[in-house]
Amino acid sequence: MEKIIIFATSMTKMLLTLCLILVGISDTYAQRDTRCMDFMGIPLEGPVDSFVVALKEKGFTEWGNSDDLEDLFFRGNYYGIRAKVMVNVQLTTRFVQSVYVTIGPYRTKEMLSRNHTYFLNKLEKEYGGFVTRGGADYFFGTYGDIKVSETQNNSGTTDLNFFYMPSTPYYKDAILLGLKGHVQEVITENAVAENPMERFAKNGKMENPDITERQYDTYGYLRQGKMLERTGMSVIDYEYDKRNRLVKRTLTNKAVNITYVNEYIYDDNDEILNLSQKVYDETNECVMSINMRNNYEAHDDVGNWTRNALSIVYWEKDAQSQSTNVTQTRKIRYWEE
Repeated sequence: MEKIIIFATSMTKMLLTLCLILVGISDTYAQRDTRCMDFMGIPLEGPVDSFVVALKEKGFTEWGNSDDLEDLFFRGNYYGIRAKVMVNVQLTTRFVQSVYVTIGPYRTKEMLSRNHTYFLNKLEKEYGGFVTRGGADYFFGTYGDIKVSETQNNSGTTDLNFFYMPSTPYYKDAILLGLKGHVQEVITENAVAENPMERFAKNGKMENPDITERQYDTYGYLRQGKMLERTGMSVIDYEYDKRNRLVKRTLTNKAVNITYVNEYIYDDNDEILNLSQKVYDETNECVMSINMRNNYEAHDDVGNWTRNALSIVYWEKDAQSQSTNVTQTRKIRYWEE
């Protein structure tokens, strides 16, 4: 997803040569995802079969489904109270799309009001404060929203409804570029550590055919992949920290005995503050080092940078270090929810 940056120097200027690296993931990554919405502690994303297994482990039982298998129906305890749960599935991918919880019917306003307040308090502890709009309560989060509403039945009774709406894609390819939200396209002027243009499918996968044999973990993070180059096949491995942030990427090309190691440092907003890149030869000696430091000057409403002052320091074996500054701007389009 990123580019290996190779500097060539001359008497008059320093040229940047960019070599793209994109990567994939292994299924052994067991750490809980911190970049998606959850339902009762279950990540609300990915293959529905895995979600159903986790739901049943929570004590929910399945009692039916729609004819097209787009909706699956369960019963179980929702914060200690018996509830009906509908899991909505994306038909082509069989990924979880949303969850709809119904509790009731309530025959008295007193009991309805009491339980409504009870659930709001429970949700506040997990998802923070809520706002009331148009007769419904909303919990707006970074990775999804929850709508709490009441429905009047023909019998005169009332149901309480809880609609979980995740807003992030399953595959986290965009996160490797430091992007937030449901990104569709990014166009970068003066791109250095990325392609001038990147596109992502609605499920979050980067649309790039050059990277093959991609392996993803349970939460859609790339862990390992391969890329055919002019000389041999490169294998790329990614490592993440406990907050699912990319901290190290290693590309190994045994055909030419070269290893590239990228390491990432983040600021308080989980944006890439510093990227260091080192190149090692067959003796494991460092023959090139590049350090890039970002200074973000503008962001869009989602929180992605749109203007960046990039500082670059480059060193190559048997040569003096050099530095340059690059001003970057970019336009970002998002998938409509």
